Amino acid sequence: MPSFDSALRPQSAWLARASELRLPWATLGSFALVAGTGAANGGYFPSSWGLPTLLAAWIAALVLAVREDAGISRDATLALGALTAFVCWTVLSTVWSTNVTEAVLSAERTTLYVAAALAALLCARRSPEQLLHGAWAGSVVLCSWALATRLVPDRFGVSDPIAGYRLDQPIGYWNALGLLAAMGALLGLGIAARGRSPLGRAVGAAGVPICITTLYFTFSRGAWIALACGLVAAVALAPRRVQVIAVAVAVAPFTAVVVWRASVSSALTTVGSPLATAAHEGHRLLPVLAGCAVGAAVLALLAARVDPDVNLGPQARRLIAIALAAAVVAAVFVALPAEKRAWHTFATAGTSSSANLNSRLFQIGGNGRLPQWRVAWRDAAANPILGSGAGTYQEQWFLHRPTTSRVRNAHNLYLETLAELGPLGLALLVCFLAIPIVVAFRRRHRPLAFAAFGVYVAFVLHVIVDWDWQIASVSLVAVLAAAALLADGAVRFSRWQRWLALAAAGVLGAAGIYTFASQIPMTRLAKAEAQGNWTSAERQAKHAAALAPWSEDPWLSLGEAELNAGRTADAVVALQKAAAKTPDDWTPWYDLARASTGSARAADLARARALNPLEPELATLGAGS
Repeated sequence: MPSFDSALRPQSAWLARASELRLPWATLGSFALVAGTGAANGGYFPSSWGLPTLLAAWIAALVLAVREDAGISRDATLALGALTAFVCWTVLSTVWSTNVTEAVLSAERTTLYVAAALAALLCARRSPEQLLHGAWAGSVVLCSWALATRLVPDRFGVSDPIAGYRLDQPIGYWNALGLLAAMGALLGLGIAARGRSPLGRAVGAAGVPICITTLYFTFSRGAWIALACGLVAAVALAPRRVQVIAVAVAVAPFTAVVVWRASVSSALTTVGSPLATAAHEGHRLLPVLAGCAVGAAVLALLAARVDPDVNLGPQARRLIAIALAAAVVAAVFVALPAEKRAWHTFATAGTSSSANLNSRLFQIGGNGRLPQWRVAWRDAAANPILGSGAGTYQEQWFLHRPTTSRVRNAHNLYLETLAELGPLGLALLVCFLAIPIVVAFRRRHRPLAFAAFGVYVAFVLHVIVDWDWQIASVSLVAVLAAAALLADGAVRFSRWQRWLALAAAGVLGAAGIYTFASQIPMTRLAKAEAQGNWTSAERQAKHAAALAPWSEDPWLSLGEAELNAGRTADAVVALQKAAAKTPDDWTPWYDLARASTGSARAADLARARALNPLEPELATLGAGS
């Protein structure tokens, strides 16, 4: 009877040769995941999840097939099991969720994270640093892309009225881009301090000014705070703190110079700046950025040599600890008197009205987050056991919102999870997120463990105030950092464990294929609608509905397009199907009211108003009926 290894060993010559090549496969794979999803609007839309899921599953299966020593640690198995259980609980919540469409999409997104975690853990057991190299490279590429839209706006500029001149491309959301830049800077600092080669350390240091400049142009206060917390966590975990601090001090002046130069370029920081002026100032900032990147690289190479020559004795270490403790106590005493005023400002302040965005960085404002958290908490209190079901927060927001602002996510991953999936869902998520933090202290002597820890802490804290979990490229950096912390080269799968892991990779690959295939008709539907080919559009809507019979999206998209084109009768048929799929979504009822008259319009309008009482469009439609 053939053994497991002989059954799985690749038979094709090219695969056998590929397995023998000394290429950094983990680096290439993690780079492809981060950069690929980032280029596709940050991996926010469902059409960008299928191929990365399939890629990660294929990598996992390939490692299981060609490496006889494949395996993952018990801690990693527990974390991966918690995330997998979180996906299963999300799928199960479709039984009681009032928005099955969004619930299934949430499960598909998290499946990508499961596949990426499995592949990363299998690839990282020999060299966890490769995962961090790939995540860093992907972050720097995305940050460079973002900077090109600001510094060379005459060639790469992107106009996004929602962003309000805050840097958001290619991710599509400024705060998420800011967090990505912060995590890239932490990884770059780690590589500069503990890289294996002088060239690698120089390149890592050169990327820090690029990432920090990107972070600056997002004007994201939360991302700056996450960077600070991640830096403190990284330094605290690093066994060679003096070296890390020396490299940070060496890189800091060059980073400060380019940020200062950017801050005084008014056309690059002021809303409504003329294109010609912005392009002129952007072109002038480019050589400054390049020079500072080179300077940071050179000085970081010198600073990386500090640690071997410095040996702090017990007394010096005691004095440093006392100084740090005194600084923390002083900060607490300074902060306490201002705590009440700061909380009041956070709860009441909105977006800065100043055209110059520099002023925004020094304002403490929640931008409406507190009402969002109250709605989530109210939902959690109303559904204390199971939650209201995955994907239902937006419905709850429209039903209970105190203002007319539109919100899709609660800007707090933990509160939203508690509201939608109940205590069990939150416990599974927290279990997955907490295990790498606990394990990090046992892995602290690895070269880049401190950098991975800083990145992970920055992510875990930032999701308290934003919806980074829904931006796949940002979450994947955190998943890769977690895998680098959890990887254990001493563990090896038994035969049945390898078969089980291979079966899991197959299931994940099938899920990726389904996610990708289910989005093809939707893409074709949008194209047919744009061309006015209604026969083809209806056919693609039927194909999409056949692949996802629970989804309202095909019929809602078709109905709205037909309604806008004046095909009222056909639009009503499609919109009624959409309303039947998700009866608690106000949108199809509003569209049906637009397409109807008389008592039918009144009934549809009343249904939409019951689901979204403060919607201005409903008031306008009601006034015109």
